[in-house]
Amino acid sequence: MELKHCNGCDTDKPLSDFHRRYERPIGYRSKCKECCNVNRKKHYEADKKSGKLKETIWKRSNINITYEEYVEKYNKLEGKCEICGDEYDVLCVDHNHETEEIRGLLCTQCNLSIEGFKESPNIMKNAIKYITKYGGRNVKG
Repeated sequence: MELKHCNGCDTDKPLSDFHRRYERPIGYRSKCKECCNVNRKKHYEADKKSGKLKETIWKRSNINITYEEYVEKYNKLEGKCEICGDEYDVLCVDHNHETEEIRGLLCTQCNLSIEGFKESPNIMKNAIKYITKYGGRNVKG
């Protein structure tokens, strides 16, 4: 069994404990899988706290907002969804999928509802007529 030295934990381990890295002369990473995982988790937690993780997710969805702008909007709304008014620890950044313009901060349920209604005011009006006609939890008769 061939051993390799890990630069992270300073121990010799079998090659199976290392991730492959074909562009390296030896073909393996310099740190073992365990050290790589510890390092990855540390960076993940740091990115999560700083807001970089959220910014990365938003950029992938073409949502152009910084974490600082999000926090400012969130604090201004006192953590309340702009549609239902309920308070949440985290709110979704709602945006127009055609123009990419940010509309506001919503709870997950309200954000998904807008998406479910295809962002169409006509469909939303029809939904209001429907629930008014047939009743529901919050419909006063």
